[in-house]
Amino acid sequence: MADPLRRIYLSVALFLLILWMGMVVWTAWVFSPKLMAFVSAPKVVSSGYHLDPAPGVSVPDFQFFIYHTVLGDSFSELAKKFTLTEETLRSLNESNNNTEPKPGTVLLIPSRNGMFHVARAGQGLADIAKAYGLSLKTVLEANHITGDSALSSGKILYLPGAHYLSNDDAHWLALFSLTARNTFMKPTTGRFADGFGKRVDPMSGKIRFHAGLDLAPGLGARVVAAQDGIVLWAKVRSGYGRLIIVDHGNHLTSWYAHLEQILVKLHQIVKKGDLIGKVGSSGRATGPHLHFEVRLNNKPQNPLLYLVP
Repeated sequence: MADPLRRIYLSVALFLLILWMGMVVWTAWVFSPKLMAFVSAPKVVSSGYHLDPAPGVSVPDFQFFIYHTVLGDSFSELAKKFTLTEETLRSLNESNNNTEPKPGTVLLIPSRNGMFHVARAGQGLADIAKAYGLSLKTVLEANHITGDSALSSGKILYLPGAHYLSNDDAHWLALFSLTARNTFMKPTTGRFADGFGKRVDPMSGKIRFHAGLDLAPGLGARVVAAQDGIVLWAKVRSGYGRLIIVDHGNHLTSWYAHLEQILVKLHQIVKKGDLIGKVGSSGRATGPHLHFEVRLNNKPQNPLLYLVP
């Protein structure tokens, strides 16, 4: 009886060993991304510096900490201390001009290496992806966003596989020129009543794309030109009511809709801040507000990317 029992015990033991090994392999496979992220993450707390979490900074799969520089700090030395690359720190902190941080500068320290870009007014996701040699799909998936409607000035983007851009790189200069050219001012006062992107249409109750921003300062409030340009349209247009379109050159236009009054004429040259109309509720509108659009090649852009931060 001893031999059969021994064989049974050995079979059970072998089965349990195989089951245990299978569970180990399955666990490693399921949790490998998290384990790799943990292993690759710099031990920021053990570096000898006191680091606090950075409030309001959010990028998928990253944590961010705040560090206050002291005399003698340089990006290369800080990169060594936090087990990061210098390019990671420079791209995240908008310091691609080869200068070193002054004492008391607040720097963001990420939990692991990566290439980052801080979006600015006028820079669309397609522009940013092209400059860094990436596909738009890569940028969207890495940041868990669906398009420019999720982009605002100052938003940090993670760019997996991107090459570092110094401030004298032609691609960086192209991005910077977008910011320098497209800094618009807010065309009227008041709160933002509705944003850019998909929304529930207040009149039909259906999901529709909203091509601009709605501002609600009140009936008769001043509307000014957001940037220098030439008046391309100054009359009623279906749906928009009384509408002004200003051409800013380089295929860029701004639209001011639902006006009560139009105070400019066709082909008139306007300067940034010039009075061009009054807020109303003409056209397809539920109440007095300004519908403000920015279009590039006649395609609606997120106006927040063009407004001065």
